[in-house]
Parts: sequence; structure tokens; C-alpha cells
Amino acid sequence: MQKAARAMQTSVLRAGTTNAREARRTTQALATGALASTAMWAWFPAWIRCLEIGWAAPQVIAHRSGRMLRSGPFPGAVDRAEFHRMFDEKAEAWFESATDATAQFWQTWFEIAAWSMQAWWAAPGANPWGGDAWRSVYRGAARRWARSAPRIAFSALGPVHRRATANARRLAR
Repeated sequence: MQKAARAMQTSVLRAGTTNAREARRTTQALATGALASTAMWAWFPAWIRCLEIGWAAPQVIAHRSGRMLRSGPFPGAVDRAEFHRMFDEKAEAWFESATDATAQFWQTWFEIAAWSMQAWWAAPGANPWGGDAWRSVYRGAARRWARSAPRIAFSALGPVHRRATANARRLAR
């Protein structure tokens, strides 16, 4: 086991980590599976929303399809109102979802930009990118983007989830 851990640390060092401490920490995380489990749990709220949408949407579709079949070629005023509502809700949910995802995306972008510029703000006139320092900033930015993806997905699913579950409750009465 000791020999395998040393080989893993050496490969981690070659892959671009800057020091032995970071290599040891990464190796321990890889060995225990902590990185995989942390990444998995970050997606859990978005998965729950997807499951709830997947549970509610077929109920709503079944109810509305049955209503369309029963109303025939000339639906009544109540049915027409429901069909218009169906279209309007889909368009509104899509627009709100796109807006929420875009807002989260830009918020994350500005956070990463501010974080990566701290080296310049801390030492004006110095070259913070000298040597291999830019690699550390690049890796940090990539890590932050990867960590923000579940939050962006969760916010994008919000409007669709709200409407699908509300429609399932409303139409089930």
C-alpha cells in the first residue's frame, strides 16, 4: 500500500501540483474517494429537483392529454383557458430558467474574475504572473467553475420545478 501511495504522489506531482503537501492532500483525497463523494453531493439538490419534475410532469401531461381528448375538436371556454395557460406557463418557465441560469453564470464569472485579480490588487507594480503562478490561478478558476455548475443547474431548474409540481397538485384535485 505504501509503495502504491508513493507512486500516486509522484504521478500527482508530475501532473502539475506545485508542492509535496498539495500532492499528499490530493493523493489522500483520491485514495479515500473524498473528491468523488464531495462532487456527487454537490449535485444532490439538482438531482432531487429533476426527480420531482420527472414525477410531476407525466401526471400533468396525462391530465391535460385526457382533457384534450375529452374536449374534442371544439373545446369549451374552460378547456381553452387551460390550454392557453399550458403554453404561457411553458414559455414563462423557460424564460425564467434562462434568466436565473444566466444570472448565476455571470455572478460566478465576476467572483472568479475578482478572485483571480487579487494578486494584482495586493501587489501593484509587481508581476504576479511571473514563473508558473498563472497555472495556479488557472487551476483555481477551473476548480471554481466546476464547483459552481451544480448551483447554476439548481437555479435553472427552479422555475420549471415550481410550475410542474404546482400543476400536478392543482390538476390532481
